[in-house]
Amino acid sequence: MERKTNKSNSTNDFSNKKSKKVLQLEKEVELGLWIQVIGQLIEIKGLSGLLQIQNDTSSLGEQQILTGAWIKTIGQILEAISVSSQISETDLIILLKEQKLAITGDMLVSIGAAIEVLGGIHALEEEVINIPRIVP
Repeated sequence: MERKTNKSNSTNDFSNKKSKKVLQLEKEVELGLWIQVIGQLIEIKGLSGLLQIQNDTSSLGEQQILTGAWIKTIGQILEAISVSSQISETDLIILLKEQKLAITGDMLVSIGAAIEVLGGIHALEEEVINIPRIVP
């Protein structure tokens, strides 16, 4: 009888250690997501400032880059909020809703990145067109 109790205790100890490790790793993921949110906000501030200083609001490419960055930021915020909520959630239905929200956030980040790529291509094309040619 005593052996079963010891085995059960060691299994519980292992399970508790694993649960603590999982929680620690989940919190690291959460921290990483919030750091990304901060980075996105800094990027938007910088891009907006550059667009104002350059006074080039007619540039389709630059506008697309900024729009893509905004969409990425919204997606990043949704994902970070969702993951933060998931860590302490025990209700399975709410947990699934939070996971869907995280996936939606990921999707927005991807869409924003695609829009930024298109904007970058347009901005590059606009620069190539405006390069003065040296006539010999």
